[in-house]
Amino acid sequence: MSLDLLWTILPLSFAICVILTVIAIPEIIRIAFEKQLFDVPDYRKVHKGQVPRLGGVTFLPGIMISVLISFGLMSAFAYPADIQMEIMFGAAGAMFLYMTGITDDLIGLSYRVKFPIQIISAFMLCASGLWIDNFYGILGIHQIPAIIGVPFTVCVIVLVINAINLIDGIDGLASGLCIFAMIAFSVMFIMEGQDRFAVICVAALGVLLPFYLYNVYGTSAKRTKIFMGDAGSLTMGYMIAALTVKIALFEDDVLKDSQPYYFVYAFSVLLVPALDVMRLFFHRIIHKRSPFYPDRCHIHHKFMAVGMSIGQARHTIIGMSLAFFLLNILICRYININILLAGDVLVWTVIHILLSHRIKILKARNAPSASMYQE
Repeated sequence: MSLDLLWTILPLSFAICVILTVIAIPEIIRIAFEKQLFDVPDYRKVHKGQVPRLGGVTFLPGIMISVLISFGLMSAFAYPADIQMEIMFGAAGAMFLYMTGITDDLIGLSYRVKFPIQIISAFMLCASGLWIDNFYGILGIHQIPAIIGVPFTVCVIVLVINAINLIDGIDGLASGLCIFAMIAFSVMFIMEGQDRFAVICVAALGVLLPFYLYNVYGTSAKRTKIFMGDAGSLTMGYMIAALTVKIALFEDDVLKDSQPYYFVYAFSVLLVPALDVMRLFFHRIIHKRSPFYPDRCHIHHKFMAVGMSIGQARHTIIGMSLAFFLLNILICRYININILLAGDVLVWTVIHILLSHRIKILKARNAPSASMYQE
């Protein structure tokens, strides 16, 4: 497709999603207040007042309407009508999770229900042929068979879904990280000539940006604030996971089996939420709790426990994600991927050790903010 047509399609896709979201969110807020559909504050949550949790209801319909219109125009002017199999299977998996998320937001669902559905949706994507078949030298491993690659890809997808879902604990954090991911992914897809996937990323930005404004700058008193809920976090987590796997499989014609630039690029975008969810799971297991047990051990709780405001914690975590991404893409050409990965984990561990040490000092002083963090 010509660049002129692409730069016409991308703004159109973005604009359609923005318009649909701006129209839909006020109506969803109105209905939520009429039906008393709120996210009830409890000891783990930092918000006060009545806030609807159905913002994510707008995500998938808006994206699908925009993407289908864009794909139709692309087919009419540039491409044949066929659509990649991974997009079709991915859309089916996203719809499955979207329906699950809406059910959870309305009546509540146990992780015993949601977790198997995440696994099934991940397998649906792998069934399209989109699965990681190369570790690119991680632990000395390169090409891998399907019997290893498919389960590994399922684990990666489920990890990313839960990373986005679990980090959605303060205003604008999950949506801010998703906005960052979609911007980075759209640039990568454009650079690689993957126009259809670029359209999907830009459409996702079209629903995320208006939602971010309502979520961060809206107020419960004026009935302008809304949360994305599981309908949004599960769907967006799945989309980001699928796009991550797609980018990770880009082949570099020059390097071939040498250093995997795009593999590093793809996973660096999600390093902070992914490492946080892994840390949480291990933390809960060590403390003899279920890995799915809700608590106040998230990275944003730690930052708030040392005295940061919600906005400061949000900006710090998004800034950390950007810093990891930029540093990794700058140095991945010069060091081995195993050293790079070990360095990321080491830096992440040091950050948490310093935060935990500071929290202990504040707790010893009976600082009010330190009670935010629960071991």
